[in-house]
Amino acid sequence: MSMQKDKKKKLKSLKEADERMKKQKSGEKASRGKKGGKKIAVGIAAGAVVILAAGYGVVGMQFRDRFYPGTVINGIDSGQKTVEEVKAVIRQQSEDYSITIHEMGDQQEVIAGNTIQMKYQDDGSVEKVKEQQNPLLWAFQMFGDQEYTVEAENSYDEASLNAALDSLQAFQDQNMTPPQDAKVEDDGTQYVIVPEVTGTTLDKEKTKAAIKAAVDERKTEISLADADCYVKPAVTQEDENLKKEAEQLNRLTSMQVSVNFGTAQEAITRDMLKSWLVKGADGNYTFDETLVKNQVIQWSEVYNTYGRPREFYTSMGYSVQLTGGDYGWRVWQDETTASLMPVLNAGQSQTVDATWLYTGQKHGGNDIDGTYVEISIQDQRMWFYKNGTCLVDTPVVTGNPNEGNGTPSGGVWRLKSKASPFTLTGYNDDGSIDYEEPVTFWMPFNGGVGIHDLTKRTAFGGDIYLWNGSHGCINTPYDAVQTIYNNIEVNTPIVVY
Repeated sequence: MSMQKDKKKKLKSLKEADERMKKQKSGEKASRGKKGGKKIAVGIAAGAVVILAAGYGVVGMQFRDRFYPGTVINGIDSGQKTVEEVKAVIRQQSEDYSITIHEMGDQQEVIAGNTIQMKYQDDGSVEKVKEQQNPLLWAFQMFGDQEYTVEAENSYDEASLNAALDSLQAFQDQNMTPPQDAKVEDDGTQYVIVPEVTGTTLDKEKTKAAIKAAVDERKTEISLADADCYVKPAVTQEDENLKKEAEQLNRLTSMQVSVNFGTAQEAITRDMLKSWLVKGADGNYTFDETLVKNQVIQWSEVYNTYGRPREFYTSMGYSVQLTGGDYGWRVWQDETTASLMPVLNAGQSQTVDATWLYTGQKHGGNDIDGTYVEISIQDQRMWFYKNGTCLVDTPVVTGNPNEGNGTPSGGVWRLKSKASPFTLTGYNDDGSIDYEEPVTFWMPFNGGVGIHDLTKRTAFGGDIYLWNGSHGCINTPYDAVQTIYNNIEVNTPIVVY
């Protein structure tokens, strides 16, 4: 049993040894296979490198005298072009250069490069760009930024440019309209600001400088308006003084002012206000007093009744036409004007009452309103009415017409004054005293002609005046003249017919 066990162990050991041998041989074969594969791979890689290097060099050689694809120089597509080809394009651009000048009113003019003898000057700038593109580094450089700007120096003849500028149509006098300042203008209803007008007048020196600068920079267009070459108006619609002027004018011409003349009111129209305005050295407007007074004078000619004909209904029941005298309304022109001036200059809307140098009792009709003295030469009779009531009805003696002393008649006069007592004095032509007559009541109304008592006269009325009349005065019984004197006021109308 033990021998059988030993045999089995030996067989088992032999099998294990055999298996180990097989594994060892198998491992050695695998190792030899791996080493062979590595050698092959290295060989292939080395060959590829050689091929790629050769190809890289071939590609690099293509860019030895040409620019990388995608290269742009001064806006020119320069890819695959040589330096000379690029310079030829730049040269052609110089020869084809022109500048378009945009002017007001959609006008434009062109100055061509050949007109100013434009020529390209090669300064080697393109070569310098080429030097930046190393053909051996094409793979690293060609995919970067390939846009370049170089100085493309061009020369032109300045005298030719000046001549071209001088011949521009925009510079010709007939084509230049001057600028217009903004201004205040009346549109018929109000004052408005009329905007400024630029016009087409160019500042020649400024324009020439701007175009020359554009040519120096090789610009192909220039707007003279954008370059601020046009002569500008001195005053624009935004001017504060202009706004102030419009506001003041509108205030002074929009007020409602009237002058009351009793029977009617006269409105001062906007046209009147406009015509009276004057502008002072300080820029402010005021009204011309002389012009205002001229209008007041015109109005006074309408409303003055002083000394004008008027109809009068007598105590005897008939109507007379009175054409003389100094009674009635008379505008005081200076004072009325003086009252108007501060109102106008302040721009105040209101009604101003006329100032009267002489007045009547009422406006309208014959200006007499119930209080007056009435003297009838024909009837040698006198009446005194106060507030419509007759206080005196008396015979009188008037001036002797047969001796050239007739009492002036056919008019209405104002009572000038009152005096009590008074001495009447008559003078000869040589100035000597003709007579002196003391009276108790004296009421003159027409120069030396007046109403007075005369106690030495015992009879009144009838035809006494024709042979024993006065020197022109109205001789009145004492009691009657006293009543009149005590109830009458200066300026009361005295009617004589």
